[in-house]
Amino acid sequence: MKNSPKVCYFGTYEKNYARNITFIEAIRAVNVEVIEINKEVRETDSKKYGSFVGLLRLGIKFILAYVELFFKLIFLKDMKTIFIGYPSHLDVIFFYPLFKLKGQKILFNPLVSLYDTFVLDRKLFKEKSIIARLIFYIDKLSFSLSDLIFIDTNTHKNYLSELFRIDKEKFIVVPVGAVDELYKEVSVKKNDRFTVLYVGKYIPLHGIETILKAADILKDKDIWFRMIGKGQEYKKALQFAKEKRINNIEFIEWIDRDKLVNEIRSSHIVLGIFKKEGKALRVVPNKVYDALAGEAVVITERSPAVLEFFKDGEELFLVEPENPEELAKKILFIKENYDKLESAGKKGRKKILEISSKQKIGEILKNALSEVR
Repeated sequence: MKNSPKVCYFGTYEKNYARNITFIEAIRAVNVEVIEINKEVRETDSKKYGSFVGLLRLGIKFILAYVELFFKLIFLKDMKTIFIGYPSHLDVIFFYPLFKLKGQKILFNPLVSLYDTFVLDRKLFKEKSIIARLIFYIDKLSFSLSDLIFIDTNTHKNYLSELFRIDKEKFIVVPVGAVDELYKEVSVKKNDRFTVLYVGKYIPLHGIETILKAADILKDKDIWFRMIGKGQEYKKALQFAKEKRINNIEFIEWIDRDKLVNEIRSSHIVLGIFKKEGKALRVVPNKVYDALAGEAVVITERSPAVLEFFKDGEELFLVEPENPEELAKKILFIKENYDKLESAGKKGRKKILEISSKQKIGEILKNALSEVR
């Protein structure tokens, strides 16, 4: 790649997070050389995340990472464009003076707002708390200092622009896309029992209670629910299922990614998200793209974001958020008409190949590079 454009993907970003993997592979797919400089810091690095001690431990990890990254950046030559990966909001702020001193443009890939995620959606901090305000201004400053910001939907772009008073022209919409394994053409036999699959980290965005209530409604209809993952609302979900004696559901804490691909392809329906308000209305999460890439029949909530890309009843199926009765009814309808409706999975796969293949995302990113030169 001697004569190809060159960029640096930089920061404390999560190296194995799908959004970062997708961006790096997409940039390379359009013949742009990518140099990675990474010292990963995860929110889960601190077992007491959310407490003062946990935040302090996390802060120390950031300081140590920044010392290492600083010296690597100092000696980075002939690099005019820096991509900052997810979720590296603080990286933008901390390294901004050095980026500007070296004449480097900042292309930020935040995927989400920290304030929207941890304060408004997951409610880990009270809105009027000092920590919440600090997180708000970390978001605002990181967005303000960036030359371009990559976000997943127009709905999300408009919201962030208004919330933080950032020029809309700074934002470029790049669909989330799916993990590479799911784009491969493979044939997997469907489970003998009609299976509805949930995969995720049990965050409020997913609307877990809606899924569990729908499973309860359908417990006499020979429909089996597999819940794969663990997270914020996992124990609450286990307790709910126990109290309601929901006997058509199986909880699996986690499985390897290669096995997860088979789970998606062998299930009859894969579920998206079902939260009524907030962030859920503004995003189309990885889980939906992954399921569609695996040719699954997908049910998720009706939202402005999902309607930007997909048609209800053609490429996936939509229900009103936090409506377990409608979700149960839709699942039963698909089960009873599966031979006719299974083709939605193939249409969904075709659609995301059109809008979020490596080549398509790479072209969007390459065009963005030309804008800042």
